[in-house]
Amino acid sequence: MTRETTMESSGRGPDGREPLHRIEPIAVRATFVAAASQPGGWRLAAVEPGVDGDGLCLQLHRDEAQGYYLNVTTEEPSIFVLWRNESGQAAAVSATLSYDEAARWMDGGELVDRVPMPGEMSAWLCEYVRIHYQPEKGRKRRGAKPSFMAREEFAAMSEREAQTGGRRASGTPGQ
Repeated sequence: MTRETTMESSGRGPDGREPLHRIEPIAVRATFVAAASQPGGWRLAAVEPGVDGDGLCLQLHRDEAQGYYLNVTTEEPSIFVLWRNESGQAAAVSATLSYDEAARWMDGGELVDRVPMPGEMSAWLCEYVRIHYQPEKGRKRRGAKPSFMAREEFAAMSEREAQTGGRRASGTPGQ
């Protein structure tokens, strides 16, 4: 991603650059295809770079760091799009990289589809999560452990993806 803005920092990332502290919104365009078997009659086919002013953008927020963490630690990190059927046509309303935000949309009864996140975007989001995600402390967990990876496993995966440009090597978590 080339649209990053960094703030003064004493630390540097693994590649020698200053870490991602503030990310400018990234314009994207959602493409849909007709799919009679899908709710609303449409299916999200792709999310591609867009033009500023198109109205749809991806923007990262520190308070969504847990949602980004949950997304990048899944088997297939995704871009989520909230859309509506307007006069028989699919109209994208919003896009996110946060697993939690997409879940809130679905809990609210909205139509939400996903497409796989490109590897370079996944590596970029891993770096953002590495810097900003802090697990909740002091909360007792009951029952089975969550199905997401431990922070140490995530850090190792993030480092591997940064070195391979987002491509996962076989045998790594999430395969």
